[in-house]
Amino acid sequence: MLHAGAVVVALPARPAAELLRAEAPAAAAELSAVEYASMALITLAYRRSDAAALPAGSGFLVPPVDGHTIKASTFASRKWGWIADDDPDLVVLRTSVGRYGETEILGRDDAGLVAASRHDLGEATGLTAEPVATRVTRWQDGLPQYPVGHHARVARVRGHVAKLPGLAVCGAAYDGVGIPASIASAYAAVDRIHGGPRDVDGPTAHPVRSPHGGAGE
Repeated sequence: MLHAGAVVVALPARPAAELLRAEAPAAAAELSAVEYASMALITLAYRRSDAAALPAGSGFLVPPVDGHTIKASTFASRKWGWIADDDPDLVVLRTSVGRYGETEILGRDDAGLVAASRHDLGEATGLTAEPVATRVTRWQDGLPQYPVGHHARVARVRGHVAKLPGLAVCGAAYDGVGIPASIASAYAAVDRIHGGPRDVDGPTAHPVRSPHGGAGE
């Protein structure tokens, strides 16, 4: 049996709920209600000469009403300099697909997602060249959804968990899905256990912020 002075549950909402069900049933019930969306990232590498006409900026978002498959594109070589430095002759782009409730799109094979991404990129940017390399990365249930009332739910979860000394929760299900927000959530959980500057005695409707950097949302 494992013995520990403190435990931080850093899991997606539903697995966390299963772990907490016996000791914190009210927190588990709240976490079980958190819904998730799946997504896929499609990375495409082009010869720099083929992508010379890309518009300015580091990418774009695509609203659902636009009727396209992709929901965003990142011009990775512009956004992160180390990618451009790694191979100056290539331009790396990334698209993402998969909104909440979409299943048909994510059911396509990798070739289908690459083809859809190339089609939408062509319409948005004029880029029609053949990529020299592609990769599809799938994230099943990777994006927790934040409906109206999410902050209040998170506050209730933390309030229930706070009744158990030495226990805290953190992760993308609470204060933000990005890496900086998740790291800040982890620091805040440790602060809470140790009674640090961000310790919370009861429920709060405000997103957690940590003195170590990052913000809730």
